[in-house]
Amino acid sequence: MMLVIHLKKSLLTALAFLFFSIAAYAQTSVLTQHNNINRTGWNDQETILNKKNVQPGSFGKLFVRVVDDQIYAQPLVKLKLNIPGKGIKNVVFVATVNNTVYAFDADSANSATPYWQVNLTVAGARPPRKTDMVGACGGFYNDFSGNMGIVGTPVIDSTTNTLYVVARSLNATTNVYYQYLHALDITTGAEKPNSPVRITASVNGTGDGSSGGKVSFDSQKNNQRPGLLLLNGLVYIGWSSHCDWGPYHGWIMSYDKTTLVQKNVYCSTADGYNGGIWMSGGGMSADENGNVYAAVGNGSVGKGNNASDLANRSESALKLSSALTISSFFTPKNYEVLEGADLDFGVTQMMLIPNTNRVMVGVKDGKLYLLNRDNMGGYNSTTDNILQTIDLGGNAFLRSSMSYYKGAQKEFVYSWSENSLLRAFPYSRTTNLFDLPNTVSSGIQGPTGNNGALLSVSSNGAVDSTAILWASHAANGDANQSVRPGILRAIDATDVTKELWNSSTYPEDVPGNYAKFNCPTVANGKVYLGTFSNQLVVYGLTGNKPDSCGIQNIALNKPAYASSLETPDYYARNVTDGKLNTRWSSVYSDPQNIYVDLGSSYDICKVVLHWQIALGKDFKIQVSDNAINWTDVASYTGNTSYNNYVSLKASGRYVRMYGTKRGSQYGYSLWEFEVYGKPSVNSCPVPTGLYTSDVYENTATLHWNPVSATGYNVQYKTVTATNWVQTTSTPNSIVLNGLSCSTPYLYRIQTVCSDGTSAFSTQGSFTTLACEINCDPLPTRWSTQDIGDVGTTGSACYNSTTGTFELKGSGADIWDTQDAFRFAYKTLVGNGDIKARVVDIDNINPWNKAGIMVRESLDPSSRHVFIALTSGNGVAFQRRVTTGGYSDNDNTANTNVAPQWLKINITGTTYTAFKSTDGLTWTQVGPAVDAGFGGGQPVYAGLAITSHDYATLSTAHIDNYSLGGVLPLKLISFTGHLTLNKTVDLNWITTLETKTKYFIVERTTDFMNFKTIDTVYAENNGEFTQNYAAKDMNPLKSINYYRLRIVDMDGQVSYSPVVAIRVTNAKAPLMYPNPANGFVNIAQGTESMRQITIYNVVGKAVIRIPNATSQSLVNIPTNTLANGLYFVEIRTPQSVYRDKLIVHN
Repeated sequence: MMLVIHLKKSLLTALAFLFFSIAAYAQTSVLTQHNNINRTGWNDQETILNKKNVQPGSFGKLFVRVVDDQIYAQPLVKLKLNIPGKGIKNVVFVATVNNTVYAFDADSANSATPYWQVNLTVAGARPPRKTDMVGACGGFYNDFSGNMGIVGTPVIDSTTNTLYVVARSLNATTNVYYQYLHALDITTGAEKPNSPVRITASVNGTGDGSSGGKVSFDSQKNNQRPGLLLLNGLVYIGWSSHCDWGPYHGWIMSYDKTTLVQKNVYCSTADGYNGGIWMSGGGMSADENGNVYAAVGNGSVGKGNNASDLANRSESALKLSSALTISSFFTPKNYEVLEGADLDFGVTQMMLIPNTNRVMVGVKDGKLYLLNRDNMGGYNSTTDNILQTIDLGGNAFLRSSMSYYKGAQKEFVYSWSENSLLRAFPYSRTTNLFDLPNTVSSGIQGPTGNNGALLSVSSNGAVDSTAILWASHAANGDANQSVRPGILRAIDATDVTKELWNSSTYPEDVPGNYAKFNCPTVANGKVYLGTFSNQLVVYGLTGNKPDSCGIQNIALNKPAYASSLETPDYYARNVTDGKLNTRWSSVYSDPQNIYVDLGSSYDICKVVLHWQIALGKDFKIQVSDNAINWTDVASYTGNTSYNNYVSLKASGRYVRMYGTKRGSQYGYSLWEFEVYGKPSVNSCPVPTGLYTSDVYENTATLHWNPVSATGYNVQYKTVTATNWVQTTSTPNSIVLNGLSCSTPYLYRIQTVCSDGTSAFSTQGSFTTLACEINCDPLPTRWSTQDIGDVGTTGSACYNSTTGTFELKGSGADIWDTQDAFRFAYKTLVGNGDIKARVVDIDNINPWNKAGIMVRESLDPSSRHVFIALTSGNGVAFQRRVTTGGYSDNDNTANTNVAPQWLKINITGTTYTAFKSTDGLTWTQVGPAVDAGFGGGQPVYAGLAITSHDYATLSTAHIDNYSLGGVLPLKLISFTGHLTLNKTVDLNWITTLETKTKYFIVERTTDFMNFKTIDTVYAENNGEFTQNYAAKDMNPLKSINYYRLRIVDMDGQVSYSPVVAIRVTNAKAPLMYPNPANGFVNIAQGTESMRQITIYNVVGKAVIRIPNATSQSLVNIPTNTLANGLYFVEIRTPQSVYRDKLIVHN
């Protein structure tokens, strides 16, 4: 039967293609990232797709095109292209991280062979890989999972049939990295004249990594992430970094599109550091006058004490002339906070609103800014001189793309950040501002973690019935540092509360692994979606009728009951929890059964069974009104499929799988048991008309239309939570209390009738108001929320100056089977040590506690491990190794008080806890525990606090949070000194080196975001001592904290203790002459000199001069010293300077 259906579908699809080819004259090509140089993502000439035909059944996956690697670059489409020997074709162009560019037929499911393909890797080289970026993300670089060849989206010149693309290569033998700009003939794939050209550049400057007054482009460290821009005969290319691995700078370069001669170069931080331009893969935008717009991430702002100096323009929105000179900019007043927490400005594209002088841009702290592109506002330390700020909350990191639509009635800008709601902001042409009170928020579950949704819009002009918002995002998990399954959604662009279709409705439509920062491409009645599954997926009209069965799984979260359980962990309710990583499993015998209670009678049209390896070979689907008398409605014999889609026509409250013959030596095991249908006539009605009122910081009132009912079940949750919180209400409204401030929530309502319950309503949404919390946001990739039933809303803040977290939390406890606490966390994959120091904790309750937590999920009953300091019961190591099970605990004597260092070692699924008073000598707390989670799968790791009191907040401060490993050597010393030239000399001595590969010298000002200063290879001299040195040429005007990241031959990473060096704006002392002949003079700088000491090469002080009278010039005789090398130390009230002195009497 399935074969017949597929043949019919293929025939109808072919007929549909024929029809569409006739109508395609009105269609338009997609030749650049996000459709146009405004970067709106709007195709306003889509005449085929509309809200009526983009429905389950009538729209779906048509075909895939297999490629040789992951697709980061957005697919581009050129219609009516004359391919030699093939004729006029519609062609889709795909580029992979293996440096391969493909030209596929954009329409035909049967033309799997590309018209041409070409690999752009340099001869004798290979594409760079993730493992080549040894200094990125502190050694935990997972932004890429393999090759890193072509990443930025190409651009096509339709007037010359040329595709411009940047490809990267590495000659592993010579360790030389290359980046080349290629100009390819899109009809053949051949290089155009003058192509390719190697990308090099240098500008005048003294910034990080400069040499001889020049800053040079680095082909290894500069990441060509933004889409390319073609404008007025020039190709513009932008670069960022690999997770702030320095030294690096942001770059924009322009090349003549014909000669490929480099025309102009802009470096964002020529006299500073960092300043990458990445915009979540968005291309630079441009206006009708030839100006270019780009957003710059974290790094140096201004020069000297002038934050408005154009020399360094990190954390800024830029308007540049065609010659790449700045004509206007905006830098937010809190740029220092953003810089300290790595909360990049410009995490979205800079989107120009068409036919206005308005431009939008997003920041990782959850803010969207509306700017006047002709006068962007500059920098003001007290007030942001902008038009509007839209604050989405601290967990909305905005690693996403915006999109735009202007219809017959309304005009919208769309944003869907991770950990937030899909929002449509109405734009007013009367005020030229957003009408924010009338913002529409969707109740559709969106992406979580650290990667948002990528949006596009299609419509036939301003015809609202054709306006569709397309969204691609991870279906679950955090796609920022790991590969996750993807989902494509089609949503009504005029009412984003209504979803039209999604790729999870039918398994055959699932796209595969989500391609982050890759927008859907809509053209000619099709949607082209790149993936990380090494395939391009093409969606379109199938030719079938829309599926009237419904798309809502009515068994979701309903009670389930089974004839037996293999173990207590494989309980029946796992089959209705909506997760494909939890399952029910029976004992090893026949027959067995499992059934779902739908709560009331339904007219059932489909049942879907997702089997684990222990599938049912022979089984029946049965229905019942009382769970006693069962009626067979479908049967299978000889089943070998792990996914059964059972179409049927039946009615009942209970649905059962009754297995009579197992398909393996094991029992029966199901991941999910899905049921689809609609409430039976006269059954319990589904609530409608959902809305909210009186939404404040910690409360909200929900309303819905009344129906004949005995009551209602109300479920609500944060966007990031996996489980719903359920309560009940008799009237058709309810007040929710204890909500977290500045947090998006989803909710749904179910009617309770005398004979059962209805299906849940469609989901609504709301966002609580922001609390007045006087502290800075959490660093990048960190989120925070209350877990479980807390009485008082908690908070988590971060002081980037001191590197200190402040946690406030309530909750009955982290204990028994359910937890209630405040959690600040990020996702983590792999092994290592998590360390932190609890600076203080109040004494609200003897069992309040704060410390390091690692959890499998954000559910209150999740498996977890937790090492914490209590205020009255010492250090406690708690763990729950079974979901929903009881906790275990080991705690030390209550003499262990703050400040207290804590550590959890992660090795696979085994966790070991430690405590320390100094962070050097560690004592194990309790046994090593195999908690059964982790082991290469993402976990939630961070800091937690509970007050052990439902109604009261407890407060703790925690600093020195770090992730590392075990030293593969003995580090005798690690020291640093500020020189008189305002550089920092770093020295370390080791012994017992045997398998050490290299040392990476890192600097931070906040203990969260470390910048690579230098890489020094190890000597591995065994039992001999070895001296090493490095220099920081551009320390920050702050307290600079340095550490060594030590990498062994197996790739394991560990860290040294931290060295702190204070650098101020003060003028340094001056020492002269050097070499000294008989004397040396030391003149004070801005600060008075307290003491001067001269040391010989073995560290012995040979001259010490207290300067109690604060002489501004001190003359020191050297004729008593032997000729040779000495070290001079000069102490001022705020700094200690140390520099070399040569004595040559």
